[in-house]
Amino acid sequence: MDTKDRASTGTGTPPSGSGGSTKYNDTSAAEKNTDIEVGGVTNLDGSADASGANGRGLKRSLKARHIQMIAIGSNIGTGLFIGSGAALQKGGPAALILAFALIGCTLFIMMQCLGEMTVVLPVSGSFTRYANRFVERGLGFAMGWQYWLCWVSVFAAEATAANIIMQYWTTSVPPAVWISIFILINLAVHAFPVRLFGEVEFYVSTLKVISVLIFIVVMWVIMAGGGPDGRKHGGENWVDPGALMNGFPGIAAVFVTAAFSCGGTEMVGIVAGESAFPRYNIPRAIRTLMWRILIFYITSLLFITFVVRADNPRLLGGSSVSASPFVVAIEGAGIAVLPHILNAVVLVCVCSVGSVSIYISSRVLLALAEDEMAFKAFARTDRQGRPYMAIAFTGLIAAGISYLNVDARGAEVFSWFTSISGMAFFLAWMVIIVCNWRFHAALKAQGDTTLERRFAYRATLWPWMSIAGFVAIVFMVGCQFYVCLYPVGGAAPDPAKFFSGFIGVPIFLVMWAGYRVVYRTSFIALKDIDLQTGRRSMDPVEEKMLEDYAALPLKKRLISYFHF
Repeated sequence: MDTKDRASTGTGTPPSGSGGSTKYNDTSAAEKNTDIEVGGVTNLDGSADASGANGRGLKRSLKARHIQMIAIGSNIGTGLFIGSGAALQKGGPAALILAFALIGCTLFIMMQCLGEMTVVLPVSGSFTRYANRFVERGLGFAMGWQYWLCWVSVFAAEATAANIIMQYWTTSVPPAVWISIFILINLAVHAFPVRLFGEVEFYVSTLKVISVLIFIVVMWVIMAGGGPDGRKHGGENWVDPGALMNGFPGIAAVFVTAAFSCGGTEMVGIVAGESAFPRYNIPRAIRTLMWRILIFYITSLLFITFVVRADNPRLLGGSSVSASPFVVAIEGAGIAVLPHILNAVVLVCVCSVGSVSIYISSRVLLALAEDEMAFKAFARTDRQGRPYMAIAFTGLIAAGISYLNVDARGAEVFSWFTSISGMAFFLAWMVIIVCNWRFHAALKAQGDTTLERRFAYRATLWPWMSIAGFVAIVFMVGCQFYVCLYPVGGAAPDPAKFFSGFIGVPIFLVMWAGYRVVYRTSFIALKDIDLQTGRRSMDPVEEKMLEDYAALPLKKRLISYFHF
């Protein structure tokens, strides 16, 4: 296979890790010195892509360990630590576990579809740009702007969560103060080169992972009666108050919380635009997904259901003080100091997700500007590779939405924005799978054998698994529609509550239809789909990484998942 063939391959199926043997030490050293501009991406025809209006472009400063830890822990935040309380109260323990299990399987399928495209075409903006190139521009416009607004809303939600967490210790400080501190900390991270963001997320994600694992062990001890109160916990909470709290509506209500908790997994595709070695790094991040969801979400939440009753009034959404179910579980066992430590960890996690929100939304806005769907100024980058105009505008809007939740009237508006974020994840996952179908069809129509070559990354049981994933997402969107129309608890349908909970879908459809009408766009013919622009030529270091990994025995391949 010549160099050109290697350059046009997809991801390396074998390479799921960044190391695991001594031969990887040289690669790591080379990777440390890699700081390449995305504007220097070489296409197969020998041309170069200029990423950024000023020709500077993003820099490929994120290394294997950055991407691996961002993938593992970046989306561990309020959805897991706080939102799971409301989900448990609405649906009960069985609904909570079922929803996260279905979300986990669906995300694994979706990420495999994204992985096939991302490493072949590691462009900034990822799937929002794939929609432009593989389907039609109207879809890319609608998905890009809604995904940007989604992560801006996530930032605001995390700011609110930070205020709730701080109130665990004191209620004498005005909420606006805590929200202001949260905003300043997260914007400060992005005032430095992207490598600092990668380092911060690496260490914070490591803290998240260790904290969740410690919590699982602590819960195991409490369940066995090892807490100060000596009480043992079995499956009594599944019997009284019951496994399902509100029947099918309760199950349906949990899906959006699960999506919000696990949402952001697809950010690996966006990070690929600033990854030094995407063919090596991205498959590794994808292959750890099921284990992440199984350990960090399903296992920890399963233990929660054994220790915390679904009708506990302290859960968020109850009639008493809002609190993390994780803190409630430990505090209920009579452990005095640990709840404060865990609450501090949750606060760090919340700040981390806030930083990730600014990162993703600014890169999506950059891609929109480069595709002439936003002001060209947002495509500007400085010498350090930061899209400073996109970051500034995103930060300004995110801060404004965050302050909406300070008073009651603003809180009502804020709830509409958070609804947009929950539904945007479902829509993004569907668009990714649709883009993957079009990607495969275009490869076949143009006689491109990229996915059949050495080191090509292929989705499992394609297309059947992708079809199953798409159907599952449609089912979950239908569940959200049902819950918005018929709220949990048997309340009468309320048009205001319906649109506040389902507003993301009509906004998406209006943007898509509006763009198509104004610009008279149409679906792109398969033979005209651009499969070349943005492909990176095979880096010699990356090629050696792939070959070395393929030569490793299975044991060392597994060890490589834990080598940073």
